[in-house]
Amino acid sequence: MAGSPVGPVLSADETRQAEALLASAWGERAGIRGAQLIWGRRHIVRLDLGPGRSVVLKRQASQHRGDGTRARSFRVELATLEYLNAMPVPVAPRLLAADPGAGILLMEDLGAGASLADSLLAGDRARAEADLTAYARGLGTVHAWSIRRPGGLSGLLARYAPGTTASPAWVGAVATGKDAFLGVAGALGLPAVGVAAEIDDVAAALTGPRYAGLVHGDACPDNVLMQDGSCRIFDFETSGLGTVALDAAYLVAPFPSCWCFASLPAEVAAPAVAAYRACLGSAGVELGPDWDAATAAALAAWIVARGRVISRVLDEDRQWGTMTMRPRLLTWLASFTGAADQAGVFPRLSALAGALHEQLSRRWPGTAAPEYPALARPGSIPLSIPEWWPPAQ
Repeated sequence: MAGSPVGPVLSADETRQAEALLASAWGERAGIRGAQLIWGRRHIVRLDLGPGRSVVLKRQASQHRGDGTRARSFRVELATLEYLNAMPVPVAPRLLAADPGAGILLMEDLGAGASLADSLLAGDRARAEADLTAYARGLGTVHAWSIRRPGGLSGLLARYAPGTTASPAWVGAVATGKDAFLGVAGALGLPAVGVAAEIDDVAAALTGPRYAGLVHGDACPDNVLMQDGSCRIFDFETSGLGTVALDAAYLVAPFPSCWCFASLPAEVAAPAVAAYRACLGSAGVELGPDWDAATAAALAAWIVARGRVISRVLDEDRQWGTMTMRPRLLTWLASFTGAADQAGVFPRLSALAGALHEQLSRRWPGTAAPEYPALARPGSIPLSIPEWWPPAQ
């Protein structure tokens, strides 16, 4: 019966609300026959509507803190999906309907399939390289389209998430991590004169009008689904309007927000970076010399934002997904200093990051990032694969 609870996953009210939203969107009744959690997460549910027909319901996750983070994430994703519905060829899942008051949105079900994480962790080299390029093209398609239409996103964010910043979550994280990052420098006796001002310049570079578009903010390999040589991108909870280099530099860092981290050789990343640039170029978005500065700003942001993390792992490392934090931090520090020196920007911050890399390398001898299994060379350090991967979809 319509409106009855669907197992332990949806309540009667949620079932009724979802069916009403679908009926309004499609102009016909859609009865929910079953509901299944995706990846075991309580706020993401696949709804079975009958043979060969399903949608995904996402509800506002339970609030564990009083800062409104969960509510903002839900509303940011709603605004972003509505914005991306205007893309003629979808990259994100299509938004079907939503009830912001009830904290429910319904979107296209992309179906089960392999993610970029699957390719890197369990595929072969050819597949991993092809999927990395497809991933880069997917990001490039979204960025090129959104750079031409930044006002549409800012308007939707103002409507659905009023009173909150339209910037990607990483920009705020730079501000909150700044003091801790400078504190690490002080504790290790490293000079930091003028670095605070350059950190402010980093934040400004990430919110300026140049290359402003939709930033996903968590373009992790398990947030993309590979389909017939292309990719679909999902999970826009940390999105915002900012310099799109914040996403593009995921191929350079690499992957600063991802549990599935490993070393990404430059020769593997280079074709994907070239595909990204070509995608923007074909859409009329030319990446000038200032693009290198924007990339360096993105790489700097991920280091400064983790000031507290750096201070915590000075003496005791901690596991996150495929490896601990120390090899990640050393990799990201090296990526930033290389990019900043090449672009000729943030000289004081780059000098501090280089000194920090040198001192931490001595403090943590033998620390190095393993390679992805699909890309690993003979004799390389084995990667630790979490027991819970891959999750059931």
